[in-house]
Amino acid sequence: MLQAKVHKEIDAFLENNENLQYEDCTNLPYTNAVIHEIQRFSNVAPLGLPKICTQDIKLQNYSITKGTIIETNLASVHMDPKKWKFPDSFNPSNFLNKEGKFQDNEAFLPFSTGKLLVLVLI
Repeated sequence: MLQAKVHKEIDAFLENNENLQYEDCTNLPYTNAVIHEIQRFSNVAPLGLPKICTQDIKLQNYSITKGTIIETNLASVHMDPKKWKFPDSFNPSNFLNKEGKFQDNEAFLPFSTGKLLVLVLI
């Protein structure tokens, strides 16, 4: 059913367009949601890339010294029930709003986090 729905959406798009390009993802909300959900649910890189703290900082009650290696457990973020409608199951609806339009999620980090986002997730 999932594959058939993606196929139908792509076929409908190609009826009015000669080819499909990356920029067209916005016109394929379900297909885009399936691709994102595959990356979320499969946890391609569950720990992401390690980051090195570049200065001494105080974060909540923790002191993190310069040079400390920080790893973000992306798997825990991708399965967090506070961040996802269906955290423990494969469901493209995690990336669709009520109208069926693609909706990104700030907790979607399939490969790694940026230098500032690490602090947001801790």
